Amino acid sequence: LVLLLYYISTLMNTLFAGLLFTKFATPVINVQFSDVITYCNVNGVPCLSVQLGNADGYSNRLTDINVRFTYSYQIPYVDHKGEQKYFRQTEELPLLSNRQHGLLEVWTLRHVVDENSPLFGLNFDEHPANKIYIFSLSVDAVQDLSKASVNVQTQYGIEDIMIGHSFQSLMHLDDDARVCISDYSKMSDTEPYPVWYPAKAGDFDTSEKSKIKSFGPH
Repeated sequence: LVLLLYYISTLMNTLFAGLLFTKFATPVINVQFSDVITYCNVNGVPCLSVQLGNADGYSNRLTDINVRFTYSYQIPYVDHKGEQKYFRQTEELPLLSNRQHGLLEVWTLRHVVDENSPLFGLNFDEHPANKIYIFSLSVDAVQDLSKASVNVQTQYGIEDIMIGHSFQSLMHLDDDARVCISDYSKMSDTEPYPVWYPAKAGDFDTSEKSKIKSFGPH
C-alpha cells in the first residue's frame, strides 16, 4: 500500500509539474492588426491592404513570419426538397509578400486585384461579391526568446473594407535615438485615396475580355 501511494504521489507530482511548466512556457506575443481593410490604388494598381505589427518590438522579437489571407463566401442552391441551402467555400488571396524574416515594425500586406485575382471585377456591395461573409488573416511566427511556434488570427467583414481609402503613415523619426518608431494608436487611421473600382470585369484595356466572376445564381 505504501509503495502504491508512493507511485501515485510521484505520478501526480509529475503531471502537476508538466501542467505548471506548460502554463508558464506558453509564449505570449502582442501582434496587433488594423481594424479595417483599405481598397485603393498602389502604384497604379488596385489593392486590398491590411496592416499588422509586433507591438512589443525588440523586447519580444518574432522571426520566420508567414501570413495567409483568405476569404469565404456562401453559394446559394436549392436541394432536392426545394429548400434553400448554402454551400460555403474558402479561397486564398495571394499577397505581394507573405513571408518575412522578422517583424519589428508595422507590415502592410497587399493583395493586387487584377485579372489574376478571384476578386477581379467585383463590386463588394453587389452580387456575387455580397456572398462574401468573411476575410481571414492568419499569422504564423516563431518567438525568438522561446523558439516556440505561435499563431494569431483576425477576421474582417465586408463592412470593414474602406473603399477609396489608404492607411496613414504610422512611422515617425525619434531624433534623439535616431530610430523610426511605429505609432500603433494610428494602426487603423485612413485617408481618402483614389481607387480603380470597376462595375464589371473587362474594364481593363486588355486584349482578351475576362468573364464576370460568379459565386452562384443571383
